[in-house]
Amino acid sequence: MISNLEEFLPVNSINYVSSLIEKENIQFKVVKQRRSKHGDFKRTINGDYIITINRFYNQYRFILTLIHELAHYFVTIKYYKAKPHGKLWKNKFKQLLNPLLDKSVFPNDLLKCLSIHMKNPKSTFSYDLELSKVLDKYDNSRQKYFYLDQVNDGEIFFYGDGNKFLKIKKRRKRYLCENLINKKKYLFLGNAKIKIDENSSN
Repeated sequence: MISNLEEFLPVNSINYVSSLIEKENIQFKVVKQRRSKHGDFKRTINGDYIITINRFYNQYRFILTLIHELAHYFVTIKYYKAKPHGKLWKNKFKQLLNPLLDKSVFPNDLLKCLSIHMKNPKSTFSYDLELSKVLDKYDNSRQKYFYLDQVNDGEIFFYGDGNKFLKIKKRRKRYLCENLINKKKYLFLGNAKIKIDENSSN
């Protein structure tokens, strides 16, 4: 069961992950990257349990996503109707990840962020701006990008499939931006990866 996951995991996490899943009836699928989520867990109408994880070439993002989804699995088989990211899930996530919070598995900068994040884990790492940015450092990506919180209000940027936006202002934890094509306004997190329009004026 672990064989199709090994190439994506930190070497020193493989035995531990294997011990977690060897007796469990779970199907694991590594799928092409989805923009809306890193992974998911579901129970089919036939009673099968399936965990899908994006094909990350960042071993740390992969193991964190895997443990996140395994926490959903273990909570579901015991409580079934528990809240997706409620107290039961948070406690299980902490319990499952704790044995891996070691420098033999994670680099020091990630351990520092995770020690803070895991005090009250969020539903997605993307909501933890500091952790998500440190994770980005280990992505196997050659694309040049900026974070939205690095540019000034009034600057133009590109996001996603080339959509052109104007950064307007910060609203609490998100930034209000206008799509310059359809004129609709959207809220972005500060760690949104963007490209800069070098021809725009400040």
